[in-house]
Amino acid sequence: MSRARPLLGSVAKAALIATLLLGGCTAQATPGRDPNTVVWVIRADGETMNPLFAESEEDGQDYAQLLYESLSYIGPDYLPHPRLATSWSHSSDGTVWTVTLRHGVRWSDGVPFTSKDVVFTYDALIDPKTAAVEAADFSYIKRVIAEGPYRVRFDLDYPSAVFTLTALGDEASILPAHILGKVPHERLRTTDFGEHPVGTGPYELERWLHDSETVFVRNPYAWRQPHIQRIDVRTIFDDQAISDAMANGSADLDDDLASTRYILYLRTAPQLRLLTFGSVYDDVIMPNVRRPGLSDVNVRRAMMYAQDRAAVVRGFMANKVPLPDGLIPDALTHWHTSNVRQYPYDPAKARAILDAAGWRLGPDGVRHRGKTRLAFELLLNQGSVILTDEMLAFIADWKVVGIDVRLRILDFPSILDRSYKGNFDLSAEGFGGTVDPDADLTGQLSTASIPPGGNNQGRFSDPVLDRELQAGRTELDDTKRRAIYVAVQREIADQVPVFYLFGRFAGLAHSARLRLDPKTTLQTPLLYYNVEDWTVSP
Repeated sequence: MSRARPLLGSVAKAALIATLLLGGCTAQATPGRDPNTVVWVIRADGETMNPLFAESEEDGQDYAQLLYESLSYIGPDYLPHPRLATSWSHSSDGTVWTVTLRHGVRWSDGVPFTSKDVVFTYDALIDPKTAAVEAADFSYIKRVIAEGPYRVRFDLDYPSAVFTLTALGDEASILPAHILGKVPHERLRTTDFGEHPVGTGPYELERWLHDSETVFVRNPYAWRQPHIQRIDVRTIFDDQAISDAMANGSADLDDDLASTRYILYLRTAPQLRLLTFGSVYDDVIMPNVRRPGLSDVNVRRAMMYAQDRAAVVRGFMANKVPLPDGLIPDALTHWHTSNVRQYPYDPAKARAILDAAGWRLGPDGVRHRGKTRLAFELLLNQGSVILTDEMLAFIADWKVVGIDVRLRILDFPSILDRSYKGNFDLSAEGFGGTVDPDADLTGQLSTASIPPGGNNQGRFSDPVLDRELQAGRTELDDTKRRAIYVAVQREIADQVPVFYLFGRFAGLAHSARLRLDPKTTLQTPLLYYNVEDWTVSP
């Protein structure tokens, strides 16, 4: 259901500004392009190609998928599949995993890959002396033991349902023991391996001009031989220059589009191929449930019903993002269920809920119960006109049902400080980005994760949800685990610990000469998992 409202004028203004910005692009073919090279444009370069110490998306995930391989990878179903492993199994209690490795794999210098490389990599990851960036995610691994050249055993402190996804996945790019094995772990950071990497992936590094150009060429020893000979990565800090490069044909791939850039290409560069993805990341508003008023689940439910989320998606995102019915995105089809309490736009229902809960309208149009008024402050990170207008739209929605919300725009460090101290009412945030339901839900909604113990900034505490989340983390049977997360989603929809708004827009643009299969293409940073299948025409 939709309705007209004064704030739609802000939507029109945003559209007008976008239209004016679009006028500068032209679509011209660029002659003389190497037909065997794909040019990929990015906005920021990486720091190191040693995955133990990579902190940015570019070097930690994008570059790593070209150069290295892990034991498992995430496929189009967002589930783990074998890569350098061929199979895995676990003991009845889930604390011992046996992984069988792929035969015939070679490093990009021609040396054979064996279990020695796997043992070396995990020894380095779990050793505190290494100070690996993702070390905390491997802390429950006690030891890794080779049981022959193509078999490895993992001994765990406790069973983990996400072991094959995370511990065997892309946070653990396997590294060459024959190059790094004799380096003390505390000195791995200072080697030149980050500038001269050796991997088993489909590409190897040809040259790296930091913050300018990075060139990857086909790895002659790769067991997954790519069709495309070269990938030329250009770092371009100016958004308009990136748009121009894509529009005039001098670049082939812009892999991380905001909705505004998608609309720009749609209007000015019709020769480009545009893809959008089911979002695995949602924009949300986090309520501090310890605040009077927000501690009442009836108020939280009413605020969900009062939000015209569909109007915001139409006005700002061209209907290209979903309206979630929970915190497990519907793109994660293996885990998601729609069989939960739904919150369509219904201000009449919001008023009825508030009336029934004893929240009465005062002479100022704001509801109160006793001395508590439904008047709150919403924190928003500075810098986005569109996000500001979106939040103002919701504020107008809440005002219609008698809830007064004021917007306060702050710098990000100030918002973090107030959130962790619990000094806020409402905060506009992001939620998700991972492909297993445990990763974000436990960290942001369990009682044990209330600061300073974790990232549950909304201070939500629910014994029922705590029990379900703990069961989901340790249950290894897939059917039983899916049933647990159905119960989790129903409890979240009933208790509304977070106001879920809409999916984060995810898209990419590519030239017509670069051939990607929409059925198997994933959004960045998962995009490059099957880069060997990409093709290019002259």
